[in-house]
Amino acid sequence: MNRRKFLRSAGATGLAVATLPTIIDSFTVKAFAGGDPRLQQLLESQDRVLVLIQMPGGNDGLNTIIPYTDPVYYNSRPTIGIPKSRALRLNDTLGWHPALAGMRNLFEEGSLAVVQGVTYPNPDRSHFRGSDIWLTATDADVFGSTGWVGRYLQTLAPNYPTVLPEHPLAVQIGTSTSLGLLGSSGPMGISFRDPDEFYRLVNAGGGIEEVPSGTQTDTPAGREAAFMRNIARSADVYATIVKQANDSAGSPSVTYPTTDIGAKLRVVSQLVAGGLTSRIFLISWTGNNFDTHADQTSSSDPTLGAHAALLGELSGAVSAFMEDMKNKGLAEKISGMTFSEFGRRVAENGSVGTDHGTAAPLFVFGKNVNGGLYGKNPNLTDLDDRGDLLMENDYRDIYASVLLQWFGASTTKAQDVLFTDHSANALPLFKTEAVSVKDYNSSAATIVSVGPNPATDHVVVRTRIDVNATASVTLSDLRGRELRSLALDSWSGVGTIDVQTLPSGTYLLTLKADRATTHTFVNISR
Repeated sequence: MNRRKFLRSAGATGLAVATLPTIIDSFTVKAFAGGDPRLQQLLESQDRVLVLIQMPGGNDGLNTIIPYTDPVYYNSRPTIGIPKSRALRLNDTLGWHPALAGMRNLFEEGSLAVVQGVTYPNPDRSHFRGSDIWLTATDADVFGSTGWVGRYLQTLAPNYPTVLPEHPLAVQIGTSTSLGLLGSSGPMGISFRDPDEFYRLVNAGGGIEEVPSGTQTDTPAGREAAFMRNIARSADVYATIVKQANDSAGSPSVTYPTTDIGAKLRVVSQLVAGGLTSRIFLISWTGNNFDTHADQTSSSDPTLGAHAALLGELSGAVSAFMEDMKNKGLAEKISGMTFSEFGRRVAENGSVGTDHGTAAPLFVFGKNVNGGLYGKNPNLTDLDDRGDLLMENDYRDIYASVLLQWFGASTTKAQDVLFTDHSANALPLFKTEAVSVKDYNSSAATIVSVGPNPATDHVVVRTRIDVNATASVTLSDLRGRELRSLALDSWSGVGTIDVQTLPSGTYLLTLKADRATTHTFVNISR
């Protein structure tokens, strides 16, 4: 398979195209079909799955969980406010949007949590920047190049993709790979729309033979070619395993809604039921559907319209999925979480809609979730200087709950993944905590963050390296010429590289610590 054909096939399947430029010294895939048994044992030691549902565009939290006893809500939303008589009661002061009947039922069963007022300090109201912040788990002034999910998965399999588990670590049902799944060596999972289509596309060009160690040309171009061929072969392996899981699952036990999210959760259900051991599944709408600046509701009936349809799609798909998992005896292993880059303004605008805001509720669901309401009612009078809701819960506190309680990560590991310690503020969202597992084959060197990226005059490199390891960082151009070097103190793992005199372009950053080597890219832009 030539480079053009590989790129076309990878793009069609949503495969990890972002990893292609990475150059890995003497890259050889050491475990494909069958996997490394020690790594596979680690990944299967906790049979827990997290389903992430992204609601892109900025979901209107006030019309999702409605403060129906607050007159300010109705004064601020004379056209689009949901009437108290039409809301589904949550408690004496809050109600559900009537389109969320399925999720309300999960709440009443005790298997759904509503977390109020979720955002981050100094929230950014840009779709792109806001989404990046949520996906990378960074502060508003930090530009991350890896995702929180990718970093977590990298703690489990630090040598991925050189050493591959038998099953993919994460699966995104869609046409591209999310920033949230990126680790320092590229995507930590695979992406496709349909298991059968994925299998057909990957196998259209025939099999790809692994490049044995030492047979490829020891040049940047040779190592890149070897890397491409081995990634293509990993697609061969995973396409077969995904198809086998899908085929062996049998028929769903429920009728899924014929919607985008309904179809995607149906695929997740099939793969889980068919025995795929992936830790994390990610699904999302295909566009910024929740960006409801105009015609958010029907002008004649505020309980109908675009936003109601989106909430109904979410609720119907999630309730069908959880019922399917229950019927198949898999409910114990499933938890899910919704997220959106921001909420909407308190006041409606002049176009029967709402503009970009800040804090909003999110949902966590599953049989092992401590259902209930977390947080206070939104305060519609104590607002920020732009008239938006103040933060009550930092989104990384919820991530910490997932890592610590659902996946059993250690406090140190969770802190490494989230860059700061959020364990003290983690919400008790899960009934049973997983038992922490020991990392297998941990690397002596990991790049935690590189920023700013793009850079103008300097780059701060933050790493995690083993105590007593001899570590160094080099910056090279894509021809392999070393331009900058930096010695790292294993106690801090932080260093700064001056790039003021380097021209704009893409550069390769390499971290070496003893025998471990990690790569990432730095863009310089002026």
